[in-house]
Amino acid sequence: MSCDLFSVGVRAGVAALVALFVSTCAAVEGPEDFRAGWKFAQGDPGGAAAVDFDDSAWTSLRLPHDWAIAGPFDETERSGHAAKLPWKGVGWYRKHVALDLQPGERVYLDFDGVMAFPQVYVNGQLAGTWDYGYTSFSIDATPFVKRQGENVVAVRVDTTRHGTRWYPGAGIYRKVALRIERDTHLQHWGVVVTTPEVTAQRAAVHVDATVERFDHKERRGAVEFTILDPAGAQVAQRRVDAEFDTGETTVSADFEIANPKLWDIGDGQLYTLRTKVLVDGEAVDSGEETFGLRWFELTADDGFHLNGRRVQLYGVNLHHDQGPLGAAFYPRAMERQLEIMREMGVNAIRTSHNAPAPELLDLCDRMGLFVWDECFDKWDKTADRSGPDAPSYRDHGERHLGSMVRRDRNHPSVFVWSIGNEIPGSQGARPDRMQMYADIVRKHDPTRPVGIGCHIPSQVREGMFEGVDFTGWNYARRYADYHERYPDRPIIYSESASALSTRGFYELPLPTGKTDYANEALQVDSYDFNAAPWSDIADREFALMQRDPFVAGEFVWTGFDYLGEPTPFTAEARSSYFGIVDLCGIPKDRYWLYRSYWRPEETTVHILPHWNWPDRVGQSVPVMVYTNGDEAELFLNGKSQGRRRKGERPEQPENLAASGTLSATSSQAGRPTDDAIDGDPQSRWCASDARPFQTFAVDLGSEQTIKFISIEFEQAARNYGFVVEVSSDGMNWDAVAEQEAGWGIANYAPQNRQFDVDARGRYVRIRFNDLAEGTWASIYELGVYPARAESDYYDPIYDYRLRWSDVTYEPGELRVVAYKDGAKIGEATRRTAGPPAQLRLTPDRTELAATGDDLCYLLVEALDAQGNLCPLADDTVNFDVSGPAEIAAVGNGNPISYEPFVAETRKLFFGKALLILRTKPGAGGEVTVQASSDGLKSATVTLNSTP
Repeated sequence: MSCDLFSVGVRAGVAALVALFVSTCAAVEGPEDFRAGWKFAQGDPGGAAAVDFDDSAWTSLRLPHDWAIAGPFDETERSGHAAKLPWKGVGWYRKHVALDLQPGERVYLDFDGVMAFPQVYVNGQLAGTWDYGYTSFSIDATPFVKRQGENVVAVRVDTTRHGTRWYPGAGIYRKVALRIERDTHLQHWGVVVTTPEVTAQRAAVHVDATVERFDHKERRGAVEFTILDPAGAQVAQRRVDAEFDTGETTVSADFEIANPKLWDIGDGQLYTLRTKVLVDGEAVDSGEETFGLRWFELTADDGFHLNGRRVQLYGVNLHHDQGPLGAAFYPRAMERQLEIMREMGVNAIRTSHNAPAPELLDLCDRMGLFVWDECFDKWDKTADRSGPDAPSYRDHGERHLGSMVRRDRNHPSVFVWSIGNEIPGSQGARPDRMQMYADIVRKHDPTRPVGIGCHIPSQVREGMFEGVDFTGWNYARRYADYHERYPDRPIIYSESASALSTRGFYELPLPTGKTDYANEALQVDSYDFNAAPWSDIADREFALMQRDPFVAGEFVWTGFDYLGEPTPFTAEARSSYFGIVDLCGIPKDRYWLYRSYWRPEETTVHILPHWNWPDRVGQSVPVMVYTNGDEAELFLNGKSQGRRRKGERPEQPENLAASGTLSATSSQAGRPTDDAIDGDPQSRWCASDARPFQTFAVDLGSEQTIKFISIEFEQAARNYGFVVEVSSDGMNWDAVAEQEAGWGIANYAPQNRQFDVDARGRYVRIRFNDLAEGTWASIYELGVYPARAESDYYDPIYDYRLRWSDVTYEPGELRVVAYKDGAKIGEATRRTAGPPAQLRLTPDRTELAATGDDLCYLLVEALDAQGNLCPLADDTVNFDVSGPAEIAAVGNGNPISYEPFVAETRKLFFGKALLILRTKPGAGGEVTVQASSDGLKSATVTLNSTP
């Protein structure tokens, strides 16, 4: 195998043969924990950088810190894009630190992430700045420190210049470390491991270690490399003599490892590299990193291959917030997110749309999860690059792409680099800039493919993506044009689905179209029929991935609900509806749909909805089952409701319009009337101009009974004022349905309108009386039916889930038994719950570490007297904690709740809520947690925190 990343084998594509490790080079003593002992104040007091500034009235805290997450929410803010939280402003942090430096020692401050535009002062002097809130940086504090005695570090943070499309947080929200080095030491992020060749039989390993020297004496020495296998046994060692010149010296070594233990999905086999710098026989610096051995190929015609086999990428997009904790990064919070996603079947994460905390990559290395490592969203405000003093694209890219790649290039989990997301020409996209940014990445790491998330097919024809190795495409099979033009270039579906739902919320009748989610509750139905206007439900994306094996896989938008971007209720809500799990990490029904498809060999049997419908006794309640089985039988109170099998579809009534004769007052060239009945959701009839009072009509050939009419418009249905009319003779017309322009609520109205009617006639006519500005009379699909029908849009669901559309509700037990290949694999039940009688408290772990940043997640639920979950309970729960832990946050997954996240109480949301505890540093002992609510039996659990 060639060591060249771009070698082309049997399949055209991009091959990557890479071994990677987590590079955190440190002095022999290691970096000091710099998280405790900080003071904080919001605002911009004069002189706050000065050594003698009085900060005694400031808040004492421990990092990480997000000053905005405690609120309050601004309920008057009519845009929820940034969660209605007070993140805009200026804040100051100060810390006193005593130093006792030896001659020649140097001092560095390493920041993993500060939001935003930090100015770092040491003893009143400006030591350094940074201009992007998501990338890591290091400040050389050596010229500014007092070498013996107390020093003051002050950091000014300014988010007023930051632009965002989601909640960014505010403050020093990631780890900070104080690093003390000798005058000769390993460069920060300066040890790089690559593998020119990896097979199942052997791995060639190449190491480059860059040593920095700051004095002007002659320094002769060596670098010693030792490699340990995943079990800790030494498998290789080499010492390389070197002369360390002033400045930088790179020392290299090559190794061969026989019968390597390969890093793989779900099996994060990690080797350890120990690097030691010696001068005159003395160890002056050392570092220990982990790395993995694997090879992969991103192909143009057969997707993604790992260690010699094809692997489908089952990925999710994750924004950087951690729900009720805000942007403050806690490793355990991230670990829990990844555990929940991995259990669902996820094998890849996209860090949308920013460089992640380095601990995310450490976790993915160990857990065997791939990472799409993305630096930017756009290249302007969301990249902190705007205004008259904005840096050049090249300078900005060199600084931040360089930071991300140098820091992350040794992680086995990282398989692609991304230079941005959905960048239009108006926000800086040009072919030469794409090439420039990709080349910056390649300069620091030539071993991985470089790409970008795309959503504008016309940019393909502009040659926009000539400079990247692959493209990611967002939604609606927009990758088709690119694949046709560049059949030898790999493709990843970088954003799929954007389906919408609220955990536990069900509304009947079922949605008539994917954007039919207007309701007074401002929640989205959890029957999983809804998606954003630009996207699709999960089942349709499954079908695409099966249809297009040249696509390496999908990254669902999103794995978790996140703060901000609350489509579709952007004015009222403060967090998103996109997640497969809610903001607290509690799975929605959709979680089990993905699990059933992504983990076909693992048993999944999930039934929905809940079975508490007191107002629908004797009426129909649809039931869905998500299972990896191929069929199932449903029982209500022991009586069979029938057996369903995947792939079987109920008979649909005939679309009478499909065999009719069509006419219209006008038709645009290339948009004929026949396109409105061809069954293709991408083709449409359109009038020749924007005049109102145009008509579209169908002659059914003879008089017919008409019970149901469905119209799929080009734009949101509220943009059209129209009347649906029926006639027996074509002369006399009766209105059977009508809608005024502006119907419904802006941004919530569907493109599809469906009407139950009771008419007989030969002719059906849609008369457009009023059109919104910029709207022409236009129809994608027209359906005229003799009985109620379902949109063809939902046809794929019968391949991936099981459905009983007309179960007559009665209280009791709903039970499903699932089968695969004729054998029973499992069952699930839903029981009608009585009134809430007790609380249940379930911790995710009982053994905790007294580190100050270890977390425990406790799920609280309302149960009836028989122990059944009460799915509609909204009782207020009070939390009491004693022992060496404290409440970090509370939540319940409700996207329209303005209750504070930092509190001792929380209302249940559809029967559930969450408490997050944080241990106190160094204080071990027993932690007792009690959850109580008026009229309900309390719940108590005991945890243990160990120093």
